Amino acid sequence: MSDKAKRAIITVAGIEVEVFQLVDLRYVMSQAQAVKAIDEKESLIRQFLTSKQAKYLPSNDYRIDIPTVNDTKGRGGNNRNIMGLTITIASTFWLSRAMKDNSKAEALMYALALEALDRRCDTVFEVVKTEARYEQQTLSAYEEYRQSREYLKDSHTALVNACCRFKFNCAMVHDAITIAVCGKTAAQLRELDVIEGSTSIGLNHIDNCKTLITIAKVKFAFAKYCKGSITHRIIRALREATISE
Repeated sequence: MSDKAKRAIITVAGIEVEVFQLVDLRYVMSQAQAVKAIDEKESLIRQFLTSKQAKYLPSNDYRIDIPTVNDTKGRGGNNRNIMGLTITIASTFWLSRAMKDNSKAEALMYALALEALDRRCDTVFEVVKTEARYEQQTLSAYEEYRQSREYLKDSHTALVNACCRFKFNCAMVHDAITIAVCGKTAAQLRELDVIEGSTSIGLNHIDNCKTLITIAKVKFAFAKYCKGSITHRIIRALREATISE
């Protein structure tokens, strides 16, 4: 048996990632690749590997020496050993950067979560798909989700401006809107599992694109009204948003 690691390239959410299979069948990637995939500096991975977050992870031995690589596409190996880390630690690092608004890390984590669940469902229902089909589904779903987030940000800016103009308490209005649409305040939403972004923002706990877009429509509608109380404007805005769906 060869003592070389096997090398391959996979594509996740349109991002190419270099991975290796060791002789003991573990999957790893280089520390350099983990940061390159999300356009970050190598110093960040070194900081992460010494953090408490990495310390308590299973398989937290990040000092993995990847033996001379044997390319699975037949191009042969090279004469360098690579400092590696497990894919568990690599994905946790990406998650930590997604929480810091790294768009590539966000795309990777969203794609990995979505595809993992999709593959489990396909397995139990005996559905066969190509790798290209999985990747296309993931890209389409992530793009829809990303656009809904951008739309939501724009609508929140409009809401903040309107609250300033009419002397409304923006936090109170925001809570009233999330209650009207989701049945929960932003604080209550923060008690749910984080889907994307900062744990301090309640709407990052909503993974339904339709719900996010409804909230955005209500905010835009609320912002354009010139008369009425907070409650009256929200009722009117919700009716308008529902009709337009």
